[in-house]
Amino acid sequence: MNNKFKNYFFIIIAGVLLHPLVLAQTTLNFTNAAATGNIGPTGSQVNTAYDGTTLDDAVTINTQGIQEWTVPATATYTIETYGAQGGRSYLLNTSTWHDGGKGAKAIADFSLTQGDVLKILVGQQGVEYANNQRGAGGGGGTFVVLSSGTTLLMAAGGGGGAGDYAYDGHGNSGTSGSVGGNNSGNTGGYPGGSSGHGGDNSSYAGGGAGWFSDGDYSSYGRGGKKFSNGGQGGIGYSGNGSDGGFGGGAGSY
Repeated sequence: MNNKFKNYFFIIIAGVLLHPLVLAQTTLNFTNAAATGNIGPTGSQVNTAYDGTTLDDAVTINTQGIQEWTVPATATYTIETYGAQGGRSYLLNTSTWHDGGKGAKAIADFSLTQGDVLKILVGQQGVEYANNQRGAGGGGGTFVVLSSGTTLLMAAGGGGGAGDYAYDGHGNSGTSGSVGGNNSGNTGGYPGGSSGHGGDNSSYAGGGAGWFSDGDYSSYGRGGKKFSNGGQGGIGYSGNGSDGGFGGGAGSY
């Protein structure tokens, strides 16, 4: 067995790491491989991102955006996951930005067996306001799934996209995501999903996806897709909306 794989692992799964982490044990950093928008990274992007790292040639993709990694040794693994931030939007006729909600963080220990395959979806940030678009897209959730694709180990919700460009003062910053997929205290928004289900839509924006179901959709913004349906972010309304981030983020109007 390669000497770098021994006894205890720390796995970080996040689109962007805000602070470097120095640890005595082996640390594996799974990222979005610089992919953006509602579609996850390709195999080529992942190979480029991990070239020369501990994950070099250790990650494969059979479904775009879903990274597969084989557990190299029976051991205790600490897995830390981050959902993606929602997209930002700005106040009309000013340079004042409303930030998207922050993604949730989850951390836990797991006993994994050599040969287990983890399927990892790293959430991507919701698309921000652009041109004459209004609300920003929701951030994608991050999911860690065991082998068959049906056993969820961890999920960290993405943050809500910022409200529309605040014409006449309306529009709010996004609401932060939650770890377990329960409702959050939205202000002026619509409820998130509960017990792992996708979120509701408003009359304009779609809902974020959960583990069990896609996000709800409206005539203007589509809901995000759940993991088993590919995890794509929802599509924003043509010409006036922003896409949700990969990981089931909601599309906006």
